[in-house]
Amino acid sequence: MRPAPFRNLCIQRSWSLHQRASFHVSARVLRSQAQKKAPRPLHSESERRLEPEKTRWLKQRAVFNQPLRLKTVRDIRTVLLDKLVAWSVSTSTVHRFEAFGIRKNQYASSMIQFRKTVISELQRKDVDEDLTPSQAPRDPRWNYRMIHEELQENKERGIDRALMRRFFFLCEERPDLGLEHLLLVQDALGMQNPAEWHGPARGARRKIVFHVGPTNSGKTYQALQALAASRVGVYAGPLRLLAFEIYDRLNKGLIPPVGANPDGVYPRPCNLITGEEQRIDPDATLSSSTIEMLALNVRYDVAVIDEIQMIADEQRGSAWTNALLGLTADEIHVCGEETAVPLVQQLLADTGDEIIVNRYQRLSPLQVSTQSMEGNWASIQRGDCIVAFSRKDIFAYKQLIEQKTGLRCAVAYGKLPPEVRAEQALLFNKPDGDYAVMVASDAIGMGLNL
Repeated sequence: MRPAPFRNLCIQRSWSLHQRASFHVSARVLRSQAQKKAPRPLHSESERRLEPEKTRWLKQRAVFNQPLRLKTVRDIRTVLLDKLVAWSVSTSTVHRFEAFGIRKNQYASSMIQFRKTVISELQRKDVDEDLTPSQAPRDPRWNYRMIHEELQENKERGIDRALMRRFFFLCEERPDLGLEHLLLVQDALGMQNPAEWHGPARGARRKIVFHVGPTNSGKTYQALQALAASRVGVYAGPLRLLAFEIYDRLNKGLIPPVGANPDGVYPRPCNLITGEEQRIDPDATLSSSTIEMLALNVRYDVAVIDEIQMIADEQRGSAWTNALLGLTADEIHVCGEETAVPLVQQLLADTGDEIIVNRYQRLSPLQVSTQSMEGNWASIQRGDCIVAFSRKDIFAYKQLIEQKTGLRCAVAYGKLPPEVRAEQALLFNKPDGDYAVMVASDAIGMGLNL
């Protein structure tokens, strides 16, 4: 029978470094707990030889598990230099350049030159490395502020973006590498010229009518009248509730076309298209949708884009940008706040579209009380609206107000079904109706006219 140290050595030869380190650590802990004494010393030569390597691996794992902290330019440069070689030989990078039409031998020589250039620039003392990324000078080749934001969001993706940008600059600086066609790829994939996006829309003669004003000023109503008068049209808004409201009003004929008798009823078949449901009428030529579900491959007579100020939203703003630039329509009615006008005008500066700005004032006065209720719920009057920020509070206030005043309360909040929400708003808006008070969440701030 082989001695125990030799048997352990045979087993360890077939194990990975990870398994060896885990085995040694777990075995020592269990033995020390069982025998109440310090772990045994390292007897075999192999254990003494692997101990430094095991310790180094454990330290690396501890460092890897720590969150990424980038406070200075030096930190960013260290990360980029550390990952440069791994990025250049990674499968995703190689396949990407193969898709760009670069042969393997050409890729190898170009990448060697690229690595030399990057190492030279990032080791150069041309920038104070103790500066924060936001304080570093703006260099298009190494925009440390942008790189810092991308690395914080996603480390691997941030490294890839930073190095790819620098590689495109190298293609421009070194024409002898024979990679000029990559600059054409960059131009095709770039986002610097919005006016060149969406070719069909650029070939159309579009008129942009901007309806600007506060809530309940009639700006959206004017745009919807143009939509109701069109043969083929679409409405796009930010919320499913808004899309349903327009869908319901068009089907019931509650939106008179431009020039029609405002007291008449003019039903128009309309489709509803949202991410949660679709109601399609084969004979309908009008559609009401959420902004993300807007179809850009259809030619419209009139299109309505609601709440255009959300074009500045970090999460969803791209949907408004694509709608504004990509809709192929004779008339596009854009509704929103005054703050969005300069941004939209700048975005459309090179598209050749005709832009008309119409401004509106609020139709009904909105008065802010000069003093609080001071806890006297009985002072609430007909036409008042109480805003709460949870469904639990909404129903608690509803019950309290009805007990103290005898006035019935309508309710509205975001998760209320669209049909019920519209019905509650209608009940509250009746001048002599039974529902005299509205208790709602902040959802009333968009798409609910009181």
